[in-house]
Amino acid sequence: MRERVRKFLSALVHRRRVPSSLLLFGKEGVGKKDLAFEFASALLCLKESYPPCGECTSCKHMKNFLSKKKEELLFYGEDKTGKSTFLFLRGDHPDFVYLTPEKSEIKIDQIRGAKDFVYLAPALSKRKVVLVEPADSMNPYAQNALLKVLEEPPLHTHFLLVTAHLQKILPTIRSRSFLLEVPPLTPQEIKELTGVDDPLILELSEGSLKMALKLKEDTELLKTAQAIAEGDILTLYRKALEVEKWDMERQLYLLKLLQAKLHRRFLQKRNSSDKQALDRISAGLEYLSRGIKLSLLLFQLAGGEKHALHKGKVSRQQGLSS
Repeated sequence: MRERVRKFLSALVHRRRVPSSLLLFGKEGVGKKDLAFEFASALLCLKESYPPCGECTSCKHMKNFLSKKKEELLFYGEDKTGKSTFLFLRGDHPDFVYLTPEKSEIKIDQIRGAKDFVYLAPALSKRKVVLVEPADSMNPYAQNALLKVLEEPPLHTHFLLVTAHLQKILPTIRSRSFLLEVPPLTPQEIKELTGVDDPLILELSEGSLKMALKLKEDTELLKTAQAIAEGDILTLYRKALEVEKWDMERQLYLLKLLQAKLHRRFLQKRNSSDKQALDRISAGLEYLSRGIKLSLLLFQLAGGEKHALHKGKVSRQQGLSS
C-alpha cells in the first residue's frame, strides 16, 4: 500500500506536476510525516529525483535536519508588537521550514513568518517547501492566514500539510489542496518494519506502525486494555483508578487500543452497548487533553455509573463483554 503512494508521488515529481499544496491525510501512525519529509527532500533535491538522491548538498542538509534535536532547530521572529515569538523549525537548508506547534497549536504569527519565507526566491534548490505537521493544530486564525497564501500561491513553493484529522481542516483549504490519503500499513508491512509477529498486536494496531511499536514495548498497556474490555465491574473500577495515574500519552494509547478492540467486536456482534462505548471513547480522545477525567470515562464505558457503590458493595455485573 505504501509503495503505491510513493509511486504516485514519484510520478508527480518526474512529470513536474507537483501541486502548490498537497494534503496528506490518514490515521495516526501510518507514516504520513515520514512520507511528507521524504517528498520534501525530493522536491528540494538538486538532482530532482524521487526518492531523493541522498548525496547532493540539499539532501545532506535534510538528513542533518532529522539528526538534530528540536531545541537546535527552533527559529524565532518578531510579532507585530516586536515581541520575540516562535515561528518554525529551521535547519541549514535555506529553502525548507517545518511548521509545528511550540506547545499545542500553530498560531497566526507562524503563518506570517512562513509567508515571509516563501515569497523570497529559492537560495539553493529550485523550489521552497513548507511542511505543516500536524496541520489540524493550526488555530482558526492561522488557517485563514494560510488560506490567503494558497489563494495566490508563490512560484516554486510547495506546502505539504499532514493530518490525522482531515475534518479539522477548513473546507476552503481542502479545496485548494490536492488530497492524498495515506492508507494503513498491512500486517505484513508492519511485521517487516518492526519485527512484531504477534497476531493480536498486528490486528489491534489496525495498520498503525506507531501503535504496533507501542504495544511491543509496553506489554502492560495491552493487558490493561483487555482487563477493562473483558473484566467485571470491580476489575473495571480498579483499572480505571490505576490508569488515572498514567501520563496523557499513555492514556491516549489506551483509548485507541480500546477503540480498536471494541470496533472489532462491534463488527462481529453489532451490540448497541459497544456502539455507545465507541462514541464515548471518541469523545474521550478529543477531550482528554482538555481535562476530562479518564477514570470516570472508563467506568462509564460499561455503564459503571449505573452500578455505583451501595452499602459498600458493587453489583457483580460483567463489564464491556456483557
